[in-house]
Amino acid sequence: MRSALGAAVATGLLLSAAPAHAQVPKDIAEGLKKIGQIVDPACTARLYRPLMPAADFNTYWPVNAPSAVSTARLYPGIDIARDQSFGPNAKDVVDVFTAERKGSNRAVFIYVAGGGGNKIEQQVREGNAFYDNIGRWAVKNGMVGVTVQRHPGSGGWDDGGRDLSMAVDWVKANASKFGGNPDRIFIAAHSAGTGPLGVYVGHPERWKNGVQVKGAIYMSGNPVPGIGGGGGAPGAGRGAPGGAPAGPQPGAACGVGANMGSNDGRIAGPSGQTEAAGFGGGRGRGAFQPPSADELKERDNLPGFKATPVKVMLVRAELDPGVMGDMAAADKALHDEMCAVGRCPAMLFAKEHSHMSEVFSFDTPDTTVSAPILAWLKAIK
Repeated sequence: MRSALGAAVATGLLLSAAPAHAQVPKDIAEGLKKIGQIVDPACTARLYRPLMPAADFNTYWPVNAPSAVSTARLYPGIDIARDQSFGPNAKDVVDVFTAERKGSNRAVFIYVAGGGGNKIEQQVREGNAFYDNIGRWAVKNGMVGVTVQRHPGSGGWDDGGRDLSMAVDWVKANASKFGGNPDRIFIAAHSAGTGPLGVYVGHPERWKNGVQVKGAIYMSGNPVPGIGGGGGAPGAGRGAPGGAPAGPQPGAACGVGANMGSNDGRIAGPSGQTEAAGFGGGRGRGAFQPPSADELKERDNLPGFKATPVKVMLVRAELDPGVMGDMAAADKALHDEMCAVGRCPAMLFAKEHSHMSEVFSFDTPDTTVSAPILAWLKAIK
């Protein structure tokens, strides 16, 4: 079997994160390199916040008075429908971003956050613009943007996938109301969010309406735990929990003192849940009892990935923890498995980017990640 990178080059699927017309701004690239190969949301936010609008979530939704949200338009030309409910949990909500002049038949771009799953990630007040930046980016590029609020599951291995299935079902049912095309939905997940999205795409038989997206993007995570030796519990094999980044995840390196999901500037209500946990524990049989061989087989996402008609993109940052100048072993292994059945995923190696910068850079002049993703989206028929 050809190597992952060899196959990728041969099929034209290895994308560049540094197109000729764009590059990571020099000062930011130097700042990211100084932070290093760690997961540092607060310090990374400080680097990108100056490239974003002066107004942010705090402008019209004071931290201590969420009921005082203003009816004024936060971002010129963009409407936001906050906390639209899609399921029975109080935190089964999405924010929908649309153009002031909605139009019709626009593609829909759904974003699933990592970390604790906050669709609005509060850092320090002067660094709070995430993840509204992704919703804005979608609208500015002719799409409807949807950011999903994640919450911890009850312990079932498929809890996260089920919640995402409900979110996608809601988006499909309501897309036309927001000017979207219900038959042209794409979804991206970052870090810990890639676990639930892996279960969603890998197990269409478990959801009421199957998988209803045309493309799925996995950023710095592992949608098929255990493949290539990455993700999951040691020695557990595929089907074990996965999706969180490997390597150290220390506190802020720049003295900010606030990390993802911290109490600093906590937002009340569904838009600011702060549990530092993803969807479910993936175990369901007690916290320390590993799943049986039959359970691992049931949970394995790989057969679904090898059969899915959904187009897949794998994104890896150069400064991700544990990365050594190339796509991760798990990315390459999944690529080769899917290529073997004629379903090669695209792969994007984000040069000079870190675990957090690849998503914080959306809707800024740094288009080294967002531009290749946008081109990939547009190429999918």
